[in-house]
Amino acid sequence: MLKHFFLLFLASTFSVLAYGQTTRTGLVYENTTRVVLPNIQVENITTHDVVLTNRAGAFSIAGKNGDILVFSGSFYNADTVLLTGNKPMEISLIPKHNMLNEVKVTATEATHTGSFQSPDFHNQTVVYQRDEKGNYKGGVAIRLSYFKKDEHKREKQAAFLKDQEQQDQIAQVFNAKKISEYLPLKGKDMDDFLVLYTPSPKTYFTPAFNLAAYLDTSYKEFIKIPADKRNTQLEAAKAVSKELE
Repeated sequence: MLKHFFLLFLASTFSVLAYGQTTRTGLVYENTTRVVLPNIQVENITTHDVVLTNRAGAFSIAGKNGDILVFSGSFYNADTVLLTGNKPMEISLIPKHNMLNEVKVTATEATHTGSFQSPDFHNQTVVYQRDEKGNYKGGVAIRLSYFKKDEHKREKQAAFLKDQEQQDQIAQVFNAKKISEYLPLKGKDMDDFLVLYTPSPKTYFTPAFNLAAYLDTSYKEFIKIPADKRNTQLEAAKAVSKELE
């Protein structure tokens, strides 16, 4: 009896050593913007186990060294990873550029500066600070003299600056240089697109926000707007912005 038990113990031990099955974890990002990606399918093609990334882009799946994980999503090129260790992984997926129909654009090229009208600074234009080459370098240009107003205004300004960090993060993605990597727009078309479709912090920082899907939907809407009606759309967007002030 004892001998039989010992043989079973050895068999189970060798099985564990042979397979080395453990839980593998990691995060999935969009490769350019580092936005976390929820609902990405992760499949261990050896065991056929399948899981989805959660709202924070995280996943957990059983696997052993030598197994292959496949990461796939509707708007991203699939990627494969060979398991060789048990450290948490970081996976970056590349958007499918061919999901967007290309159009010919003849407008004169212009640069969107990321400026906007701030009600907290007497409707002045607040501009994202850029270097001599036009690249975003952090912060905004404002008149600090307004901080000398009454306490109520200072509280509003403090709230504005707190929110500005999120605005800055959005501006690093929604600018002409970055968006041109995804969409065939330039010049005034690009500028108009950014005015109409740059998301609010509430939208952008929603856990389910998917950059490629958002751009795909927005672009398809944008190219359907007739040129003679675009100004009307822009004016309407500005009117809505003023109502929210």
